[in-house]
Amino acid sequence: MNLVTPRLFALADDPATMAAQEVETIRTIIHTCGLAPTKARNIHALSRQLVEEHGGRVPADLEALERLPGVGHKTASVVMNQAFGQPAFPVDTHIFRSARRWGLSEGTTPIRVERDLMVLFPQETWGRRHLQIIYFGREHCPARNHDFSACLICSWANPEGIRSG
Repeated sequence: MNLVTPRLFALADDPATMAAQEVETIRTIIHTCGLAPTKARNIHALSRQLVEEHGGRVPADLEALERLPGVGHKTASVVMNQAFGQPAFPVDTHIFRSARRWGLSEGTTPIRVERDLMVLFPQETWGRRHLQIIYFGREHCPARNHDFSACLICSWANPEGIRSG
């Protein structure tokens, strides 16, 4: 998504302009992203909904964000934290996997892992911890072919070599 965003925003840099685009035009720009047809429809519908229901502005409300097409709890939490500075601990696949591997949560759903992490870390660090776990997980704690004994955290947090998450 980071590679196509500049082209997408060059086409339309506000919800009203994006809503005026054809879905196919949006899809053509984001075609390299997975699930591009669905994402293009959601971008178009989300833009229209922002204009019609929120005056063209992104709402600073978690529930309102989650009602937007294509926006789930994780994305809404990222927006609340990164755009509005509100405390949130979004759980993506990297955080879900890492938290379970490191024994920070036994949760079997992202929501449960989110709740566990919110208890473990001070609220004022949630946004920073979220990013730190993502970056560490991507770089040092991959999903496949992970060498637990060589990982800086797994080697001591998971001494039995449990391959969870």
